[in-house]
Amino acid sequence: MAKTADELAGLIRGDFLRDARKEWARLRWLQKNIDGGLNKTWMPENADLEYRDLFRKARSPWLRFVRDCIAQGLIVDGYTHNDIWLDAWQENGMDGRQGQVTREAIGLGYSFVLSLPAVGGGVVMRPLSATRTFMSKADPWDEFPDLVLHRVADKKWMAVDNEAVYRFEGDPEHIGEMDVTRHDLGFVPVAMVPNSYATDGYPESEIEPAIPVYKRIVDATFTLQMVQRYGAFPQKNMAGGSIATDADGNALIRPAVDSLLHSTDPLTKFGSFPAADLDKVSSSVDTHIKHLSAVCQVPPHYLLGSVVNMSAEGIAAAESGYFRNIDDHKVVMGEGYELALRSAAAILGSDAADDTAAEIHWRDTSTRSLAQTSDAVVKLATVGAPLEMLFALIPGWSKSDAIEAAEHVRSNGSQSLPEAIQANAQKAVDGFRGLELPVEGDQ
Repeated sequence: MAKTADELAGLIRGDFLRDARKEWARLRWLQKNIDGGLNKTWMPENADLEYRDLFRKARSPWLRFVRDCIAQGLIVDGYTHNDIWLDAWQENGMDGRQGQVTREAIGLGYSFVLSLPAVGGGVVMRPLSATRTFMSKADPWDEFPDLVLHRVADKKWMAVDNEAVYRFEGDPEHIGEMDVTRHDLGFVPVAMVPNSYATDGYPESEIEPAIPVYKRIVDATFTLQMVQRYGAFPQKNMAGGSIATDADGNALIRPAVDSLLHSTDPLTKFGSFPAADLDKVSSSVDTHIKHLSAVCQVPPHYLLGSVVNMSAEGIAAAESGYFRNIDDHKVVMGEGYELALRSAAAILGSDAADDTAAEIHWRDTSTRSLAQTSDAVVKLATVGAPLEMLFALIPGWSKSDAIEAAEHVRSNGSQSLPEAIQANAQKAVDGFRGLELPVEGDQ
């Protein structure tokens, strides 16, 4: 039976809402660091606007860049049950929406996917941001939560339990008018997509351990800004004598980059300090960026863009740690996406809802040439591997492309790739034999 407004407010009020606000504050702080919006360094009390402007320009969203580099290697493009993939995932445009879920899971530690019955039949799948969503579980190892609270907008809320969806405005602790939509699924259709499995507390962010390194990058960049503004040219100096002044005691010459110091005193001595070595300061910035790449297991050339005469084997070796990290994320995050698709299958009334062995398929983003892949596909075809699996190995092909190609091969009467290759080769030979070749002496 669906809850009343007072019953729902009683569940939210107290520890639930207090924990939610505490967690949301932590995630907002983390998100601001990822966006490059939170970082302070020491400044003198009398720092002028130019000094502060240099620091403002030293901040860059390096953590967001690293997060996106990891997320770009985690793209879901298939599921064991193709009907669920088409009717739930693709029908809801999750090919594009998954990017938001994956990036947030990498950066904040977790994100959510909501599945609900659609009006008129079908299923609606939507991402829910962790900075606006909080859930509670009676047992940390339960697949589904007991209650989920989501802040839709300012003073607009949505709560989901195992019977219905509740939409209301105002204060979650004192709910007035409320719109109730029953789903009667017997479970809360919200799946968490985690970055890692935590034995205690929330899943850990992939980016949070790198915040101290990022702050060092900002400090080093600020130093570079200061040096190139004030020390990239020789500093002129004058010893002895005095600068001429007017009747009010103001200097007639203002020392500047484009001015000369001069004096009428014969005892005055002039000199200059050498310019700062910008290469050393710039090298320091690059070193900190390499530290960031090591902590987050992102290849340095992804961040620095410096690939000079690297062989294919060298690039593969440099990216090996990155792809090991990606494979580790696929195992953990895949469980979350599979749970979301099983929830959608339950709404559609499919037997796939109980298939815990079903798996999602990840797009291959590794660096391999088409020639290498084609050779592997042909060799695997000789042992009778399924066409859909073989075509899915081709770089840039989605599961839909693989299925369409397999159906096309079968429509031509071939049940395997070798048969299709042999049939096409025979057609080419027959066509060649049918050509009228010129004989000797013809013009």
